[in-house]
Amino acid sequence: MFNAEEVSRLIAELSLGEEVLLGDIPDIDLYMDQVTAFMDKKLAHLKRHEPDKLLTKTMINNYTKAELLMPPVKKKYSRQHIALLFMIYNSKQILSINDLAMLLSPMKKNGHTFQNETNKHSSYTWIDTVYELIHETRRDETRQLTEVCAEQARAIDEEVSELECQEQEQLKWFLMVMFLISQAALQKRLAETIIDRYFDTPHPAKSKQK
Repeated sequence: MFNAEEVSRLIAELSLGEEVLLGDIPDIDLYMDQVTAFMDKKLAHLKRHEPDKLLTKTMINNYTKAELLMPPVKKKYSRQHIALLFMIYNSKQILSINDLAMLLSPMKKNGHTFQNETNKHSSYTWIDTVYELIHETRRDETRQLTEVCAEQARAIDEEVSELECQEQEQLKWFLMVMFLISQAALQKRLAETIIDRYFDTPHPAKSKQK
């Protein structure tokens, strides 16, 4: 049944997946098969259909060719490689490979280690720090999305309930989907505008494979 509570329940259901913190990523170098196995385990809740492939060897190789990802060292991938792969996986749902190349370029330029102010004996890279900051800024996103969607659901419910329509329930869900699409499109355009204005333009990516 369409209502704000059901929409909120769906959001909560999608948010139950395991959050991968920096400390959850192995601090030892992994071979390709180990990387894909680790990523598949951590991202399994994001599959729409069980047979879906989340990350393959071909994808990782293409990210490296497109210079989104640093080349492995002696065929092994570090914690920073895996952190970047999580960022790439989340971002590629919205951004093109060329946009991702521009967005990730500063981290590759500043890939050196530096002392963490909270722990003078711990050497971090920019990738480590940015990865942790991403999780900090996302802390309240589920709550915020729930509030916005619940408010929209109540507005849709009120408006459609006044119509003489046999398919009111489906119409309400349709309008909710269109609202989400509109919000996603607006946010995508905003992200692209920020990249265009505030990030350097690299050479065209060598691969468009996602």
